[in-house]
Amino acid sequence: MNFGNFSDYSTEDFVLDQGFRQIARDAESERLLQDLMEKLPPKEKEIRAAVEIIKGLHPESILQTEKRKEELWQQIVQVQQQRRMRIPGYVIRIAASLLIIVAIGSIILYQVARNHPSEILVSHEVSSDETRLVLGNGQSVSINSKQSTVHYNADGSGIMVNDSSEIKQSVSEKILNEMIVPFGKRSYITLSEGTRVWLNSGSKLIFPPIFKGKTREVFLEGEAFFDVAENKEMPFLVKTDLFNTKVYGTRFNIQAYGFDEEYKIVLLEGKVSMNSSANPDSKELFLKPNHMASISKNTKTFEVRHVENAEAYTAWTDGYLAFTNEDVSAVLKRVSRYYNAEIICELPENFEKIYGKLDLKDELERVLDGIAFISKTRYKKAGNKYIFYFPQQN
Repeated sequence: MNFGNFSDYSTEDFVLDQGFRQIARDAESERLLQDLMEKLPPKEKEIRAAVEIIKGLHPESILQTEKRKEELWQQIVQVQQQRRMRIPGYVIRIAASLLIIVAIGSIILYQVARNHPSEILVSHEVSSDETRLVLGNGQSVSINSKQSTVHYNADGSGIMVNDSSEIKQSVSEKILNEMIVPFGKRSYITLSEGTRVWLNSGSKLIFPPIFKGKTREVFLEGEAFFDVAENKEMPFLVKTDLFNTKVYGTRFNIQAYGFDEEYKIVLLEGKVSMNSSANPDSKELFLKPNHMASISKNTKTFEVRHVENAEAYTAWTDGYLAFTNEDVSAVLKRVSRYYNAEIICELPENFEKIYGKLDLKDELERVLDGIAFISKTRYKKAGNKYIFYFPQQN
């Protein structure tokens, strides 16, 4: 078997490759798959994801007719043939991703999401300038406003966007919707059972239009503030690629951006427990109000500390930036996400921490002026970038 052909494959490439599909579907080819992952360790994640998707196309795993599955595969094959033409790579990746999502169906999407939320959270990238609501049938609804509101009715079949336009969808307990908020925008969602979610810039939330079963599960990448509707019989679960949070009716904020080295959860009210996504059966860590738990990608262990003002971590939902004993670089990172602006911090390490509150409804440069004044630093504009520095350095 020529492993070299797969060295630059993405998950979509593996799924589109006929030879790989035959191997993935053959129960006796486990040794070949293991050899492939051993020869190409950087591609193990993509290989495992592709195998799950391909196995999900089996008749016993998905309620699709043979004719329909064949039609979908023909569409995928056409995309594969187009890859040989001079078509921009990002166009092919988007097209392939959409076809794969349709092909595997909502049942498989739901099953994979339960076990591998990080794989599902990259199904739609935060790349456009518009907020998007992607329904379980693949329909994508663009929302142009900087701050959007989305409200689900009790049975999940009706969705009101910005209190003006209503969207209808067919509902089953297996389908999932996805809310995608680009940098520079925010969104407020009321889920069908009454839970309220504020999504910050550059965030994604995957959730069912209606909750069935023993738990209410959602999947988050980015930052969100949750005000969970109480239901002792059906605990609320928030999953990220690093940790899972079990909720019993409470208010809390999660920061879980994929490009950050550390994720954080701050509890304002109620009760939550956490454990590692890598070890779902591990002992739960319980968090008290006015405490923060952080988990590092390197250690995958939790650290808990008391915070002086838990409300400061949710001020962004009201259009304010509040910071208490926080590094200037961390404050600038939050502003960068909120305004979708590139801000470079050239301050010395261990620079003093700052306290303050700024109105994010102001123009970006007024906010930066405020940070510079509070921190006794300066900034300059170079093209579309803003560079913060300590005056003595220049």
